Parts: sequence; C-alpha cells; structure tokens
Amino acid sequence: MTSARVRTAIALLAPVWLLWSGRAAELAVPPLTGRVVDRAAMLRADVPRIEQAIQELERASGGQMAVLTVPALDGDALESFSLRVAEGWRIGRKGSDNGAVLLIARDDRQMRLEIGYGWEGEINDARAGDIIRQMGPFFREGRYGDGVVYAVQQVQRFVTGQEPAAPVPPPAPAQQQMPTYMLVLIVLFVVLAMALHRRGSTIGGRGYGGSSRGFGGSFGGGGFSGGGGSFGGGGASGRW
Repeated sequence: MTSARVRTAIALLAPVWLLWSGRAAELAVPPLTGRVVDRAAMLRADVPRIEQAIQELERASGGQMAVLTVPALDGDALESFSLRVAEGWRIGRKGSDNGAVLLIARDDRQMRLEIGYGWEGEINDARAGDIIRQMGPFFREGRYGDGVVYAVQQVQRFVTGQEPAAPVPPPAPAQQQMPTYMLVLIVLFVVLAMALHRRGSTIGGRGYGGSSRGFGGSFGGGGFSGGGGSFGGGGASGRW
C-alpha cells in the first residue's frame, strides 16, 4: 500500500476511532433494580433504612428518588454519567418530572444530586449544592447511610415544605483543637503580662481568632421502576 493510500485510510478511520474511544470511556448505566443500587457496597445494612426514607418521600410528594453508588467513575465525567443514569432510569412521574437521583462514586469521593425538571423550582442548583455540602461531614465520618438518609429527607423538606417524621440531624461541626505550641505561647504571654503589671507597666495584646470552613461528595429490593420522568441537568456536585 502506497503512503498516499495509508494516509487516506488513516484519515477515514480516525473519526471512527475517536468515536469508539469516546464511547469506550463512558460507564454503562446499571439496571434499576430498586430504589437503592449499591454497586460500591457502601451502604449495605443501611439499604432498608434508606429505602424507607425514600418511600416516605414518595408518599409525601408523589415523586420518586433513587440512589446509585459505583466504585469509581473510571475516567467518565460525573455530571454526564449522572445525567445518563437519570435519563435511563426515568425517575419521577411522566408529565410531572418530579424525581431525583443521588449518585455516589466511592473511590473518586464525588457525589451528585440530579434533579428532575418538575422539582427544579423547589430544589434549584443552590439548594442542591447545600444538600451535597451538608452530606460531606457524614461521609468524612464514614456514616454513609446517615448522609444518604439526610439527603433524601432534605429533598422531601424542600419539595413538600414539611419536615420528615424522624429527621436525621446534621453532624455537629468538628471542633478544632488548639496546637500545643499555641497553648505554651499563651501561657508565656499571660505570665509576662502579670510580671509587667506588677512592675507598674501595662501591656496590650491582640486576641487570636480563627475560623474553619465546612465542606463546600449490594442491590436494593426489587419491585421498583421509574415512572417516566425527565431530567435536564439541574442539580449539584461535590466531594467529601
């Protein structure tokens, strides 16, 4: 084959290869086997409790919600995979589009809350971001089940305007311990101030202030299927 023919063959095959390689990087959407699809085995014994919270949301709102955990994204983009899951599962009622999907990627420490068209008014991107950020402390403590139940209950609170029957309280913010060297410096400062005061001198000092910022990331039972809801990419992502 001449070099000209080789170049022509490469030019013809390049778009096909690019299309194939792009598709190869996309994760396959797992089948919807229940309200909780725990591919990463993160939730385990908490699955019944999470499903109960979702069922309460369904009774209170008429909508639907599903949770998916995966071990890793394997190079796929969180937002595009989450939207493909939501579109494939069709969570929410057809015509009402009142659904939500919570995706958690264990090894990437990322999560996303995907909101259906019908709930985007009650749960705009800012509120979805608040839910994701508030899940962070639960996940950093390894309380994955509590974090997911908290997210489900917050969705219910926003779309119904009412508190769930037994809300999970957010974890208390971690208290930062003062380093030992700071304690030593404070003690020395106090001793020096007292010594100068006794000699009739005064000393002024500035108080030390600090602040911390919080975060801002097995199969369920069968007999559950999406109701035909639609999604348009509304929601929020985060890490933990």
